Amino acid sequence: MKALIVEDDKVEASFVSESLAAKGFRCKRVANGEAGLLELYANSFDIAIIDVVLGDGMSGIELITQMRKRKINTPVIVLSGRNLPADKIEGLNCGADDYVGKPFARDELLARVDAVLRRSFGAKSERTLRVKDLSVCTDTHEVRRGGRPVELTTGEYGLLEFLMKNAGRTLSTKVILQRVWNVDSLPPSKIVESRICSLRRKLSQNGEPDMISTIRGFGYVLK
Repeated sequence: MKALIVEDDKVEASFVSESLAAKGFRCKRVANGEAGLLELYANSFDIAIIDVVLGDGMSGIELITQMRKRKINTPVIVLSGRNLPADKIEGLNCGADDYVGKPFARDELLARVDAVLRRSFGAKSERTLRVKDLSVCTDTHEVRRGGRPVELTTGEYGLLEFLMKNAGRTLSTKVILQRVWNVDSLPPSKIVESRICSLRRKLSQNGEPDMISTIRGFGYVLK
């Protein structure tokens, strides 16, 4: 599990990072909203812990708003010393999944992380994924394009399911490797490029339009 911590207070950031690390998370820490948005756009995280007040530049509220506009669906917990009802409403309305007021206990934070992830994984466990005329049944691993069955290898299916769950979002080769094959570097075989090519061929073998676009220098997007 990977967590992004966006917090400009070094002591607070260390506390959150150490708390999550004790639960098995790999944590990435950044100190401002701009850096947080770049990390979220370039990499895949299971959860983001974001402070509201981040000094100069983009605030935590602005960061979450930009995330959601860009279809980045990473679950978010807001940390803030602003504890008025209006503050909490603003945080939740901009796209956060939970709002934790400072000061907070470690056990409370970890319990809220667990709760948010349970809700998130439950929402993502939809049995059938659909994009246009392409459907994937996550129970049976059956894939259909325009009603016809599409036979895929295990690796091709894993890649397609990940693309379907992130439809409309550009995914880098690094993110795909991390989330589909659980590796952090590009192997000599260039597995991502190879699987993308085979997916394109199989999904469009009856002359259907290609649904996977290459965004040069950024990655791939299914739409």
